[in-house]
Amino acid sequence: MADYTELLQAIKRAALEAVAAGQPAVLCYGQVTGVQPLQIMADQKLPLEAEQLELTNAVQDCYIDVEISAYTENDRFMNGSHTHGITDTYTGCGDQRESSERSLRSESDSSDNGNLDTTHKHAIKGRKKLKLCNGLQVGEKVLLLRWQGGQKYLVLDRMTPAITKGEW
Repeated sequence: MADYTELLQAIKRAALEAVAAGQPAVLCYGQVTGVQPLQIMADQKLPLEAEQLELTNAVQDCYIDVEISAYTENDRFMNGSHTHGITDTYTGCGDQRESSERSLRSESDSSDNGNLDTTHKHAIKGRKKLKLCNGLQVGEKVLLLRWQGGQKYLVLDRMTPAITKGEW
């Protein structure tokens, strides 16, 4: 009887392995429980550590190149730390720095009664390196791909909107 039970268990294992072999990966869900180091609770019961996780660029900070041709918004907060390089076209002297505070002070001493319009824009043009802050945050729900054997997981993407901290 013991041989029969062992044989039945072996057949069950073989059947399960055959089914699993046809499915080398399984989708599952998780929730971020920590970020330094990264920890994710998979299927509400299995804690995953950073060593078990592979990340796509959709869920980690990364750099990209962008081609841009734009201008900054009008800059109205002129202060002493805002400077521009200038060249004296009369004498040909090289790059000199002039602070806006000095410019405003000398300009406001004139007949405009201090009402100088200081708005201006700066050009941003060319190929630029841009950091995408895609790193996961505690509480975000994620889509995971579990490889056969269940030891490694690929974090594919967020299932909820990203938690953002930037401006705009």
